[in-house]
Amino acid sequence: MFDYSDKVKEYFFKPRNAGVLEDANAVGEAGSLARGDALKLMLRINPLSEMIEEARFLSHGGGSMIACSSALTELVRGKSVDEASRLTSADIAEFLDGLPPEKMHCSESGEKALAAAIAAFRGETPVAPERRPAEPALVQIAVPPKPRRAPPPAAAAMAARQNGAAPGMTLRELIAKNNPLAAVEEEETGPVEPVSQDDASVISKIITEMRPIFQRDKGDIELLEIKGRQVFVRLSGTCASCLMASQTLAGVQKRIMETIGRPFRLIPSTARA
Repeated sequence: MFDYSDKVKEYFFKPRNAGVLEDANAVGEAGSLARGDALKLMLRINPLSEMIEEARFLSHGGGSMIACSSALTELVRGKSVDEASRLTSADIAEFLDGLPPEKMHCSESGEKALAAAIAAFRGETPVAPERRPAEPALVQIAVPPKPRRAPPPAAAAMAARQNGAAPGMTLRELIAKNNPLAAVEEEETGPVEPVSQDDASVISKIITEMRPIFQRDKGDIELLEIKGRQVFVRLSGTCASCLMASQTLAGVQKRIMETIGRPFRLIPSTARA
């Protein structure tokens, strides 16, 4: 229900530096899955020069969270640790040509994750970043709300190509390609292990509790069935066409695996065809 700048839309539909940084030596996290927005920032910092050579992220949340996380990685790459430590949420919002006031918490999560990553690199205890007054002209956009619309098929196809989707690639394959959190080892060939009633109840409860996150963005998620360690769900509304559905599904899957303590694969119904 917000009118975002063209740059916010660009960094949402074509996020930069998404994924796992295997050789990261500084990692910071902010937000929480329970609240609906979470960010994990991974940096590779040269220990001699203290220059940030690479930055990547994993995030869970809406378009603003993804855009802010992506923008943050672009802002810190090539900077020294001291330079990066002076970046604020206002700088992230300015880079994106402004954010609605209601979405400034997304850029604030970026600032907190960066502070935590730098503290981890320095071996310090992370502290809350000092708040600085933001310049309203740079970060606030006051416009009448507009109904959210799903991107037209042509735009969705273009954005899918930009995110690395090959012709004929299913949503399941795109999820595995773009989000390592969503990858779970294939089960061995053989009889499908029946899921226990307790595990099924836990999975159903988690999906029910997280439905408001999808519904907030005019979408929905519904549990279809559980076969062994495969959890089949149906996405509807804007979630069915959202190119960052992999990030959101990864958040649901991660919570299921952390709660039950065993790997499960979350599969959208479109991937079963």
